[in-house]
Amino acid sequence: MMYHDESGISVIIGTLMLILITIIAASGLALMVSGMQKEAMERESHLAAVESENLRIISIDPSGNDTQWGSVNVTIMNLNTADSRITAISLNGVHTRNYMAKDASGDLDYYSGYPSCPVVYNFKKRVIVPATSSKEICLNLTEIVINTSDTSEEIDASGWDDNSTNHTFTPLNQPYTRAMYPNVNYSNEKIFNLTDGYSLVERDNNYTTDNIGTITLLVDGNMTNTSNYIINYTTTRFDTFPPPLSVRRNEPLTIEVITSLINIFKRAFMPPVPLAEVQFETERMVDSGGNVSYRDYLILDASESFDPDGSITEYRWAVWNNSTPIYDYNLTGMKVRPVKLNLSTSHNIE
Repeated sequence: MMYHDESGISVIIGTLMLILITIIAASGLALMVSGMQKEAMERESHLAAVESENLRIISIDPSGNDTQWGSVNVTIMNLNTADSRITAISLNGVHTRNYMAKDASGDLDYYSGYPSCPVVYNFKKRVIVPATSSKEICLNLTEIVINTSDTSEEIDASGWDDNSTNHTFTPLNQPYTRAMYPNVNYSNEKIFNLTDGYSLVERDNNYTTDNIGTITLLVDGNMTNTSNYIINYTTTRFDTFPPPLSVRRNEPLTIEVITSLINIFKRAFMPPVPLAEVQFETERMVDSGGNVSYRDYLILDASESFDPDGSITEYRWAVWNNSTPIYDYNLTGMKVRPVKLNLSTSHNIE
């Protein structure tokens, strides 16, 4: 009779289970430590990126009329070795909704393959300031108007096989307007009948468009499946600043840039201080016959004018006779002599 002693099996199994539990616990701890190390490294990398980001607003180029600015171009320099993305940009505390930018050659940024469609930047479409380079941002104080008249597409009405129902058509070249510009404020599309001598198809009772550009040809209208049509997107408009944004020429301009790393870079530009002096002078005149006479003239002197945070690049003068302009900011120079206040004989003396 054989006798099997199994009393030690439970001890062995228990030991193996303890070893397995220890291995699982060690693996879990290793994974947890690895995850914590990864998070710490990512956090350190993010903090390093935030600390090393360094943008400088180096110049502005405003333009407008005699009283207020209509647009301001801002040049931003990236002093870091990594690209920066701009999340928001504001002028005098007001954030712009849409804006454009220029490339290194001074031309507007355009979508690749669409030379008539400049890029419109905003919170979703963020402009990149290249590493160790600069980017010129174009802020329009009223609105952005893009001439998209070159963008057109033929409407395929062949699928409209039932003239008793409306026909819905989705343009294939939608990136020209609605898809390329999802934040468009207004897009003026027009449909022409190619079969009928390129005649304009009135919108009322003939077709409708929705907010993504889908076109519905109405059964009760004059459009049929036996004619060929083309749609043109003539003008596309974008809101920029909440209207009305009025910035007078004598106001300071404060530019604030927020990046995707939540860094804020800010600079204020003070307007030049004009200090003009009018000097009355007399000159001795001798004509061809030797006769001597004296003539009074004016010297307009702005040499004491200064720019608190920059330099004055141009001087323009305006002179009125009551309400009649004699010089309408077309007399230039730091110090000028408007002889007899006659533009044809005035000249710079410095």
